[in-house]
Amino acid sequence: MYERDYILRLITQVGQMLRAMLHAIREHRADDSLEIARDAVEALVDTDIALADAMTGEGLVTFLTAGGALDVVRSRLLGEVLIVRAEAFDEAGQHERAGHERVRAREVLEATRPHADGEDAEHVARMLAEITRDE
Repeated sequence: MYERDYILRLITQVGQMLRAMLHAIREHRADDSLEIARDAVEALVDTDIALADAMTGEGLVTFLTAGGALDVVRSRLLGEVLIVRAEAFDEAGQHERAGHERVRAREVLEATRPHADGEDAEHVARMLAEITRDE
């Protein structure tokens, strides 16, 4: 019960952060979006952003694998945050970092796909299609 409540709170919190990130990007406030993204990544990975940024997508997946099982909800949300973070980097003119973030997002989502089902699987497939289209 406690774990379910935690996951629901995390989904709500990160959902609000994603909306705020997208709003900031639409208003050409990339720095604000990147600051919110930092907080979202830290919440999802439960570590400092400097460490998270030093990891590949595969490293992030390993970090989200507790007890041998990938946390599908957190990894799906992380993939989505990384995609929007890439958009913020593009908006800030940091195109190389944006490309790097898209690669990490793709790696996270590709690792998530075999473990996801139902709505999670559909959402992962849509995000992967979006990344592939943008590359």
